[in-house]
Amino acid sequence: MTRPILEIVDLGMGVSFQDGGRRGWKRFGVPPGGALDDHACRWANRLLGDAEDLPVLEILLMGARFRALESVEIAITGAAVSGSAERWQTRRLEAEEILTFGQPSHGVWSYLACAGGFEAPRWFGSVSTFPRGGLGRPLARGDFLHASGFPTTPSSSSIGTRWVQPSERRDYRDPGMLRVWKGPQWESFDASTRATFFQARWEISAQSDRTGYRLVGPTLTTPSAGIPSEPVLPGSIQVPPNGQPILTMRDGPTVGGYPKLGLLDPLDLSRLAQCRPGQSVQFQPVDR
Repeated sequence: MTRPILEIVDLGMGVSFQDGGRRGWKRFGVPPGGALDDHACRWANRLLGDAEDLPVLEILLMGARFRALESVEIAITGAAVSGSAERWQTRRLEAEEILTFGQPSHGVWSYLACAGGFEAPRWFGSVSTFPRGGLGRPLARGDFLHASGFPTTPSSSSIGTRWVQPSERRDYRDPGMLRVWKGPQWESFDASTRATFFQARWEISAQSDRTGYRLVGPTLTTPSAGIPSEPVLPGSIQVPPNGQPILTMRDGPTVGGYPKLGLLDPLDLSRLAQCRPGQSVQFQPVDR
């Protein structure tokens, strides 16, 4: 039985339902979706003793506010936000308490999980919101959010607050060197262009979203011969005619015709997702 636990007081810059994403639908043109920072998302659920892919709220930057309708155990991970949102640990909200997400000092995406998981309608096996494809439930101010069940483990009131060990709490101020595998058109790019890509520090463009992150830096020379449209995976580094790479994210297209220089290692995609516009990143090749 579901029960209302939170009311959305303000969406801030953006709030959506996300989970582990849609698997097995790319051949039909449906992107996988799911939490952009799957590392932080999984930990939010783990802290509550729930399955890692249960639905959570993915919160963009700042401004979101929620009112507790009853006493409920939650966990918040991700961006370092100010306000009443303690990160990387469980806490209990009491009825009528307001939970706020203020200006983050670093990071982009926060994840709010509730004990038992949020209840939301599923499309193709996932609650993940994909507005461009008309999938998922869009959220609005005044919506009541329901928990899908009751905790499967003792509540924090009986065993104390849980927190994530420091080694698992990522420092979003510096994602480190991001690993890149050779892409399908790797050999079509000349050696000088490949070297430029790895030597440069790239800036995250403000024109970035769940579809793709645009990189700003030196102009790369694209192969003269065009390519037919072919499958595109999350993490694909496509180089359009303007020479400024676009890195496909989880809501990105499943096919495309831009040459792909590389593929970001899946384990590093969540690190890139937490980089803010204006932040610089650098890549290194994976030799084997």
